[in-house]
Amino acid sequence: MNDAKKLLLVAAATAALGLFTGAATVRADTMTGTLIDNMCGDKKADEAAAAKHTAKCAMKEGCADSGYQIIVGDKHYKLDDAGNAKAKEYLKDAKSTKVTVDAKMEGEKLTEVASIKAADAEEKK
Repeated sequence: MNDAKKLLLVAAATAALGLFTGAATVRADTMTGTLIDNMCGDKKADEAAAAKHTAKCAMKEGCADSGYQIIVGDKHYKLDDAGNAKAKEYLKDAKSTKVTVDAKMEGEKLTEVASIKAADAEEKK
């Protein structure tokens, strides 16, 4: 095998490995948890504590301006800007902050939020 073919083979293998490792850090997810603003959510240890927080508080200007997160168990997943806009829209008429979110997870951040729905409505299906 000549040097050009070896170089091409190594380059292709490296590119394929890069694609594989990149795909491992971003995945599509559906999760159910409690929707809360970041200002209040950062003070909550877990989902049980967050569940006591009201949608009305999350809609207050200062709270809403801090952005939103979903707390699942003791894990906090912050939303990106587009997700924050969907969270505000959801909270306008929300009867519950227990939600199911379809999004992509990048580390501990949710991006490309496709939907935020009341978890109760999802569970009844």
